[in-house]
Amino acid sequence: MDKKRNFGWGQLTKPKRRRGSESTSRTNDASGEENEALRRDSASTSRTDDVSGEENEAFNTSGTEYDVFLSFRGPDTRNNFTDCLYRRLRLAGFHVFLDNEELRVGKEIGGELLKALNKSRIYIPIFSHNYAASSWCLREVAHLEKCTSKSNGKKEILPIFYDVDPDDVKLKTELYKTAIAKHEEKFGPDELKRWEAALVEVARLKGWDLKRKGQGELIELVVEEVFCKLNARYVSVPKYLIEDHPQIKAIAEKLEVDSNGVRFLSIHGGGGIGKTVLARIVFNRLSHHFDGVSFLNDVRESSKCGLIDLQKKLLSSFVGSVIAHQIKDIEDGMRWIKKVCNTKKCLIVLDDLDKKEQLEKLAGESDWFGFGSRIIITTRDKSIMMTQVESSNEQGQNQINRVLSYEVREMKYGQALKLFCKHAFRRDSPIEGYDHLAEKIVRRVGMLPLAVEVIGSSLYCEGLVQEEHLDKIELWKDTLKQLDEGPYKDVRDALMISYDRLEPKHKEVFLDIACFFTNEDQTYPIIMWRDRNYHPYHAISILLLRSLIKTRDGKKFWMHDQVRDLGRYIVLEEYPCKENPHKFSRVWIQEDALKLLERKERNPDVEALSLTPNGCSRNFTPEEFAALPNLRFLRVKEFDFCGNFENLLLELRWLSWQTWETTFHVNNFHFSNLLVLDLSYSNIGDGWGGWGQMKMDRLKILDLTGCVRLKKTPKFSNFMSLEKLILAGCVELTTIDRSIGKLEHLTTLNIKGCRLLGELPEEVGALQSLTEVIMPQTFQCFKLSEAFGILKSLSSLILDEHLGINQLPSYIGGLVKVTYLSLRWCVGIQKLPCSLGKMEMLGELDLSMSGIVELPVSIGDMKKLKVIRVSYTMIRKFPRTIGQVEMLEELHAKKCWDLTNENIEEFGKLSHLKILDLSYTHVSRFPAVLGCLSHLHTLELGSSDLQEVPDLPSSLTRLHMQARQFQSILNLSSLVNLDYLELSTLTVSREEPNPSWINNLPVKQLIHPLPSGLSTLKCRGIILLPSLSNLRKLSVLCVIEYPMPYFSISQGLIYLTELKLSKCKFVEIIYVSCLKNLQHLELNRLDRLVKIEGLSELASLLHFRISDCYMIERLPNLSKLDKLQHIELEACPKIKAIEGIKGLERLVWDNRGCIVLERLLDVSRSTWISRKIPECQVFLSFNGPDTSISIVDVLYKNLVRNQISVIRDDDILSFGDGIGEELPQALNDYHIYIPFLSKNYASNWRCLRELAHMVKCTSNSHGKKIILPIFYDVEVDDVNLKSALYRSALDKHRWKFGNEVEEWEMALREIAHMRQFNMNGNSHGELIESVVREVSRKLRGKNVDVPEHLVEDHNQIEVIIDKLDVHSGGVRFVGIHGMGGIGKTTLAKVVFNKLLLQFDSASFLQNVRE
Repeated sequence: MDKKRNFGWGQLTKPKRRRGSESTSRTNDASGEENEALRRDSASTSRTDDVSGEENEAFNTSGTEYDVFLSFRGPDTRNNFTDCLYRRLRLAGFHVFLDNEELRVGKEIGGELLKALNKSRIYIPIFSHNYAASSWCLREVAHLEKCTSKSNGKKEILPIFYDVDPDDVKLKTELYKTAIAKHEEKFGPDELKRWEAALVEVARLKGWDLKRKGQGELIELVVEEVFCKLNARYVSVPKYLIEDHPQIKAIAEKLEVDSNGVRFLSIHGGGGIGKTVLARIVFNRLSHHFDGVSFLNDVRESSKCGLIDLQKKLLSSFVGSVIAHQIKDIEDGMRWIKKVCNTKKCLIVLDDLDKKEQLEKLAGESDWFGFGSRIIITTRDKSIMMTQVESSNEQGQNQINRVLSYEVREMKYGQALKLFCKHAFRRDSPIEGYDHLAEKIVRRVGMLPLAVEVIGSSLYCEGLVQEEHLDKIELWKDTLKQLDEGPYKDVRDALMISYDRLEPKHKEVFLDIACFFTNEDQTYPIIMWRDRNYHPYHAISILLLRSLIKTRDGKKFWMHDQVRDLGRYIVLEEYPCKENPHKFSRVWIQEDALKLLERKERNPDVEALSLTPNGCSRNFTPEEFAALPNLRFLRVKEFDFCGNFENLLLELRWLSWQTWETTFHVNNFHFSNLLVLDLSYSNIGDGWGGWGQMKMDRLKILDLTGCVRLKKTPKFSNFMSLEKLILAGCVELTTIDRSIGKLEHLTTLNIKGCRLLGELPEEVGALQSLTEVIMPQTFQCFKLSEAFGILKSLSSLILDEHLGINQLPSYIGGLVKVTYLSLRWCVGIQKLPCSLGKMEMLGELDLSMSGIVELPVSIGDMKKLKVIRVSYTMIRKFPRTIGQVEMLEELHAKKCWDLTNENIEEFGKLSHLKILDLSYTHVSRFPAVLGCLSHLHTLELGSSDLQEVPDLPSSLTRLHMQARQFQSILNLSSLVNLDYLELSTLTVSREEPNPSWINNLPVKQLIHPLPSGLSTLKCRGIILLPSLSNLRKLSVLCVIEYPMPYFSISQGLIYLTELKLSKCKFVEIIYVSCLKNLQHLELNRLDRLVKIEGLSELASLLHFRISDCYMIERLPNLSKLDKLQHIELEACPKIKAIEGIKGLERLVWDNRGCIVLERLLDVSRSTWISRKIPECQVFLSFNGPDTSISIVDVLYKNLVRNQISVIRDDDILSFGDGIGEELPQALNDYHIYIPFLSKNYASNWRCLRELAHMVKCTSNSHGKKIILPIFYDVEVDDVNLKSALYRSALDKHRWKFGNEVEEWEMALREIAHMRQFNMNGNSHGELIESVVREVSRKLRGKNVDVPEHLVEDHNQIEVIIDKLDVHSGGVRFVGIHGMGGIGKTTLAKVVFNKLLLQFDSASFLQNVRE
């Protein structure tokens, strides 16, 4: 035993340091406990590879142990960028594997590294200068590329180019080429080819270039992207997860996801047995098979504040928070859930139910949900399973009208021991000397997962501070003794041991979270704890290490309900004594709190108190709170105060008070030590008297979020220490008091959602500590005062979507520390001040979709500017000084239709330029010096007027050219590094029904061979395709508007993985049999297609989509395509069956003839399921050059933000390609049509055809569809054909379209008589706000429920409607009276529904008497 003296856990695990067996995680060379804990925490945590057969039977996957795998070259980035990225990912809650290639020897990947590579979900290779010098780095990148390619989309690579260019990694420069060549002697040429292929493949992927961003900014972008990738349909599971595969399999079989009925399943068992973890695993595995998903945590605890919030949360998963928050009461919530979910295939988990009412109000009956939906509940109460969920509607033979049951079994001993070891040792098995003790402890806690986890974590954490091995042994023995002292009751006895070993200050933090802050943000508690010297960050890290708390969404505390109940039990049982039974430190139960105050007995032990509403209302007096001299936290909702509070609550640090009173009844409401004042969602207004009675010299945070009646802020002279001022959601706020300029410590100002705020006061310019301003996205006129330009500490200024801002202040040049300025969608800003040139640190300027028409001459003074974005603007020319922006690397001017040739010769001076995008402009020539830009790797250029193209630089890797026709023979053979090539011929406008190239063939065509290194080729309107036989590396081929009847692929395209054919009107047969590696095949709008030759031989095919192919009658048998996962058919009316699809009960077609089939690869009993394609709600029709840059984009974005599904017929993107032949069927799918009537709308035959079909669809819909026209820059007389504007445009169409023009005329006249939105006299913002509000109202569907088998009494209904006389102007009251049960309410509901759309708003209050 003496030999083991002075060893820590890591040394006990690895008594000898051996290369190749070292832990695979890394850390800085710090010796501190925290770093050491982090190192051990990331080491040796993956599951073993002995995957059992039962696991495969359950889900056919071994699961992913690591979220992220970081691959990097140690000497280059270990102690800087990689370390920061690793810690930030860990802080965000991701499980990260940090490889250390420097410690490896040998030639093969194995052991822990192999496990980590195989079981990671996302790979992040950090390509640095010496990355290719490491053979281990090269082996890793080859293996991770292999893992990704075989994962069927379940794994991804997100590369970071640290101090190299993508071209270096693609081996187009000598940097990596030279480094790799040095490995050939040791590893041979075949291995080098494998590494080179992997590097080239990974470098093609979308990643990040660190040279274009700051490290901190890039790290945040990476974390955000990882979060999006992993959390789209994913709930967190424990870090050290032991999956119980037999139980997972049993649950999956009960759910039977391939059947069409709706199923409810109850997972029940005792506390801490693992119900929630099982539900989370099943949710994650199955979520991608459903149209919508929702996981509601902690229903039991959350429902204590009412079920409405839970209903809103459930709904927001499907339709977003805007619509969800319109719920007024529980009955309304039930109606909304049914309305939203009954057309969707839903997966819903309701975690920890304890009352039948919760199930009834959140997921009442099976007919609330679409076919195939699954509702999982976890509960300790078996009686909930008796809830009736049957529907009165017939739902098919697969419907089960009861809650199915699954009782969770206790964890098997072997699994429990492994889980314990993961937490106690950070490995899968006990270390030497601890085997016997570990086994006894696991058996003693009854193999309950929660108790096993907490005790194991506690012993690990305690072991960190024990230096002597014998001391560790004694600690373990003492723990076992404590567990043996009495008969085992429940998990609380085991958890209590972990609590007892906390330091006193850590106990205080633990109890605060348990009693008040579960599921709450950390920010405010940390401020309070710091002031109390609780050292909150250290305390939180200890509680995390001991598994007593977890964090959710990055900032919210979370506790297992058993741990939370332990904390509350401690407060209730430990503190009281016989002499003083009311001696509590924290009071969170409403009744106890009221009794405590009513007694008015001095109680110095109470430190925290919560008073939440229970239906009663009262005022609290000074005498009641005088009895609580040590109160530091007070939460009060819907109660009030009265009296004189002078010299009371002197220890109070945080007051959270939600008051509904508009008057103030307190004197001397001064709390000298208060740090946080949270008045969010209170009913206070401008006349509230509280501000005059408050003086809080130490206050750091004032939170007025959601105070919707507040029009003016208070004066801030009583809050001089304020650091954060939060006014988010104060929708009526118009004025911020000028005293804000005195807040010299203010760092954060949050005015998000203050839509009526017109400007910030001049005094804001005095806030020299201000680093962050969270601006409102407002449609109103918003003025940035001149003083705003002297905020010396601002690091970024983001004013996106401020439609009300018309100009920037002239002193904006004073923002000397700003590195990023964004004015996206600021359509009111047309020019920038000349002072912009003084922003010497500015690195990126984003003006996309703004109203900008020119850049200031002073832009030439911006020597650090690297990125300019002006895409989708009306900019006409670049200033001559553009060539002086010497560090410029990217210039984006896509779809700037008015941009001309003026000053473009200055581009030749931009020696650092890497990306130049001038696509879809009126630039018709390029300077000859373009070929001298040696760093240029991406070039997009051309317009319908493109006249000539100069010699291009050989550095190009991506080239996209557009022209009406290519006049000369293109010779691109000099572009040896070219990887991506796109060539497009364009029509002049959408006026022509057929592309111009059909009738006007160019004399010369592409005959030169294309660069052999191409991986992607896209051709549009190219009549004679160039030879593809030399393109051995081509992986993506897209062909649009190919005019020949047959399309076959060269035998040489062995690497082709993706093929897309679209709008090839004459193609009849496609030959694809030689494409053995093809994974994605998409065929769209092939009007004459009758046969796909060789489809059944595509053994690698994963995804197949065919749409709008009206002639094809059948597909080949698909039974041999074992890898096929996704089939999508749309508008192929002659295809009635799909041969070779096994395990599919029936095909579910929607009214468009659309269907999606997906293979369930991870559930053994299932093969294929079918689902409908979700329908869109709103269709936008417009003439692109008139409107799309500004108002259509902003409207589209705002509709999407409000969770409204919308599609736009975007002729800018499709260049004249309307919806074409399938237009009538497509338009039939939408509920609301929004045509933008602009000056050139009638010049566009496709727009007119769309409009006529909209009118037809609406007239045939019996009121279910509506048109909301927008008169953009025209008058009613123009649309009504009373002026020459539209009449002359229609006359030009008659010779091509004949009698169809008459239909267009009738449609226009009908539109002219509809209620419309008019731009005249309105700003863009006002118009958009009105349209979004109206669309939301129309889609909301305020109908009230009526009896299902209703027999309407038409005579009585007509009498009531006559009495209401809705067309008269007066206000009318009508009483419907009669005896009980005679039908008064039903009559009222029927009338309400019939007249609903006649009114601007409506409300139906049910059961008023009750």
